[in-house]
Amino acid sequence: MILTSIAIFLISAAALALEVVLVRVLSIGHWHHFSYLVISTALLGFGSGGTFVAVGPKALVRNYAKSLWGFSLALGVSVPFVFWICQKVPLDELQLIWDRRQILYLFAYYMLFFIPFFCAGVCVTIAFTACAEKAHSLYFYNMAGSGAGVAAIVAMMYLCRPEQLLLLVSSVAFASAMILAFGTSRRLAAGTLACAAICLLVFSRAGPLALEIDISENKSLTFYRALPEAENLAVRHSPLGRLDCIKAPTIRHFPGLSMTYRGGLPEQILIITDADGISAVNNFKDFEDLGCYDYMTSALAYHLKKEPDVCVIGAGGGSDVAQALALNAASVTAVEMNSQTVDLVHEQLNEFASGLYRRDDVEIITAEGRSFLQRTKRLFDIINISLLDSFSASAAGLYALNESHLYTIEAIKLALSRLRPTGLLSITRMLKTPPRDSLKAFATITEALRSAGVADAAEHIIMIRSWATATIFVSPRSFSEGQIAAARRFARQRCFDLVHLPGIDRKDTNQFHVLDEPIYYESVQKILSADRDVFFRRYSYNIRPATDDRPYFFDFFKWKALPYMIRAVPGRWLPFSEWGYLVMAATLLQAVCASGLFILLPLVVTKPIKAVASGKSATFAYFFLLGLSYMFLEMGFIQKMTLLIGHPVFGVAVTLLSFLVFSGCGSLVSGRLLKLAKRTNGGYQSSVRAVQITALAVVTIGIGEIVIMRFWFGPLVGLSLPARLLVGLLITAPLAFFMGIPFPTALKQVHRHRRPLVPWACGINGFASVTAAVLGMFLAISLGFTVLSLIALTGYVLAAIIVRRVVA
Repeated sequence: MILTSIAIFLISAAALALEVVLVRVLSIGHWHHFSYLVISTALLGFGSGGTFVAVGPKALVRNYAKSLWGFSLALGVSVPFVFWICQKVPLDELQLIWDRRQILYLFAYYMLFFIPFFCAGVCVTIAFTACAEKAHSLYFYNMAGSGAGVAAIVAMMYLCRPEQLLLLVSSVAFASAMILAFGTSRRLAAGTLACAAICLLVFSRAGPLALEIDISENKSLTFYRALPEAENLAVRHSPLGRLDCIKAPTIRHFPGLSMTYRGGLPEQILIITDADGISAVNNFKDFEDLGCYDYMTSALAYHLKKEPDVCVIGAGGGSDVAQALALNAASVTAVEMNSQTVDLVHEQLNEFASGLYRRDDVEIITAEGRSFLQRTKRLFDIINISLLDSFSASAAGLYALNESHLYTIEAIKLALSRLRPTGLLSITRMLKTPPRDSLKAFATITEALRSAGVADAAEHIIMIRSWATATIFVSPRSFSEGQIAAARRFARQRCFDLVHLPGIDRKDTNQFHVLDEPIYYESVQKILSADRDVFFRRYSYNIRPATDDRPYFFDFFKWKALPYMIRAVPGRWLPFSEWGYLVMAATLLQAVCASGLFILLPLVVTKPIKAVASGKSATFAYFFLLGLSYMFLEMGFIQKMTLLIGHPVFGVAVTLLSFLVFSGCGSLVSGRLLKLAKRTNGGYQSSVRAVQITALAVVTIGIGEIVIMRFWFGPLVGLSLPARLLVGLLITAPLAFFMGIPFPTALKQVHRHRRPLVPWACGINGFASVTAAVLGMFLAISLGFTVLSLIALTGYVLAAIIVRRVVA
């Protein structure tokens, strides 16, 4: 049993680590929204493993040690092999509409990624079926291994390339196979060691089938490194992204630069994040070389405030910092989340960047922007938030599923509170056609002002646009006549179009970059009006303000607009339809269909399951509710912990580690307590009572923690990072502890009274997780994370009600 437990620990660690690495790989090679493909595939593989054991030969369970060895060995081999084949599949997601072969390529990705997770799922289900009497102990090793795998792989991302991490995951699976082989025969162990060595050598960097990420032709890195004389000066990896430093003589990156500018442009090096997000590093002798930055829409802030103290959120390579200094800022606080970006500019590119990040008037803060604003007590004259995402991905609708806590009503109110009374918040966005991004930013700012008690938001906002960018300036106080005149003069001299300022008229707009109608002016006037809700409802895109509970600023999709887009631009409608959302919808559809098929299949095919006279419906409902509710709660708390801790990597890592490890601990402790209770009350009554008490505890703790995060969030955010990490663990650990009890407790009783249903129950739980991973995102976008968490708590209550029929 001990060898089986260790093997399950390692297999679970390998499976979760593989899931994390593949999300990272697809974010680099394709885009972030493909993470839902990985998550869905992973959970489908686990669920299918349960179905396979249920309908497969009985020898799988009878000779479980050899079965575990075989499938863990297959997991080790399949990880690098599947990835290598996937990189040869010519998938181009932007051609899905007009190239039908791309649908087959996408399906090929899905089925290939399915293989290693299926192997892991079979291993876990075999162990639970063969050793169901030890379900609590096995569940502990399963969950603890998953948590350890997540924590270890996130830490290793700072040290290794994703391709190397895949080989590390493969090695962990091979280690599991070796442990199981030693328990069988030395000859088997020697063969396993040889197989592992050959596989790792073949797929190593020096091997004939070296692993390498194939980056999509639609990403910026592919374009820039194909330029004449282009060279990649450095590559860095971390959980926050892959960084590439590209230098080429022809590189000039000045989005939205005025057509009236006639001066020179400085040489640049681009720091490209995940092959698409661009940040420029400028080479200059003195600030006169950066005159071009006075011809960007964001430069208006420095014409409205003289010698300001500036805070740049998302400093990156330093373009916004250089702009501020070139336009006479007194000091700049540069906030950048990725320490590797700061290190590149500060160290390797320091001479090229003219020592920008080493200047006395520049303070570098390594932190997430929202987190910095929450914790700092300083006040600034200008807070600048400019172009923090990739334009190509955003324009194609690929950010629809991305959370952003920097563009919510609460975040805008926070930024305004960190300004001096006449300060400016400057937000620059790329323009899209049809308009949506900049309009949603304007709507969010307007609502933030209203919720802060501003009677006439129109007097506090100025918005201008170029051919490519729009910048919105907002001040806690109304703009003065002098500032309004300066804004008009600035826009006229640089041929920027006015969208809004106090006292604007329709004839003042749409003069230089002429559209058929002054759509931007007309839209913002409606946003400022009392009928804004009608406008939001009728507009083709979702431009309602984002909130912390629904932080999907980039979600512009509306189902009712889809038929119009298809008719208006046949064959080319996909980029206009925020298709990241459509990918999620397609993923949910396939998840529901596949789950339904695999859940129903054993009922039709497997005679022992068909022979079970009663309890099948209750078993289905119970384990489905547990899978759905566990995933919903996990998703909800990931969002809350990310906000609390102020770092996306640490937020996700703390939540997953806490949920998985403490759920395992809850299972282990409850198993021992139930053994003691069985002697006096009987196994049936003890199990029912344990699940019902657990459900009560989960609901009570869950509601309490939602209340804490809602009303005590401010004081908690002000703590130091170590303290916030500890608070995050303390908040999630009690909830996770009790969440680990219902699954193994009921599974053990099912094994005693309806043994053929054990693998089926494992499969149902897996398929519920498949559905929940995607359905939960739909619910979070539509209803918010608080409602999502309350739905999950309701699921635990329902599970407690029907548990008596499951274990009877």
